[in-house]
Amino acid sequence: MKYLIPCIVLTSTVAMGTAQADTGTIKFDGTINGATCSLSISSTTLTIGAVQQGVFSGLNSASPPSNVGTIATDPSCTASTVSMTFMANADPNDSTLFAVTGGASGVGIKLEGLNSGGVWQQAIPNSTTSPIVHTIGAQSFRARYVQSAATLVNGNANASITVLVTYT
Repeated sequence: MKYLIPCIVLTSTVAMGTAQADTGTIKFDGTINGATCSLSISSTTLTIGAVQQGVFSGLNSASPPSNVGTIATDPSCTASTVSMTFMANADPNDSTLFAVTGGASGVGIKLEGLNSGGVWQQAIPNSTTSPIVHTIGAQSFRARYVQSAATLVNGNANASITVLVTYT
């Protein structure tokens, strides 16, 4: 027995001295997805109606607002807020208004959305720095004509605005 213990120790030492190292690779694949949402009402028409030129008294004077229209997110949406930006041509005289088509000039369209604070916030054409942020559900909008030039020209004053909705 005396000789066996030193022999085991010696054998263990030799075995440890011959250990080798190698490297391997672990690869990770995956995706982080945000909330999945869709619009349940994706289009609305805001009717400003026929407005007499006499309503406008000079630059920045405005018509009464349109009816209130809504765009709505699907109730099953798991996001907590929506952020909306609005893409269309800006009025040539006032970049905070949307340009009109159809013949009228000297006016632009002021689009407003009801934000999460319950305040009507102006939508600025093509602005990614000042989106309208609201909680999930119905998003309310209204519009009005605003005089943007000293001279008004009669005619149709229409616009089509694309709404980019981002969910968070």
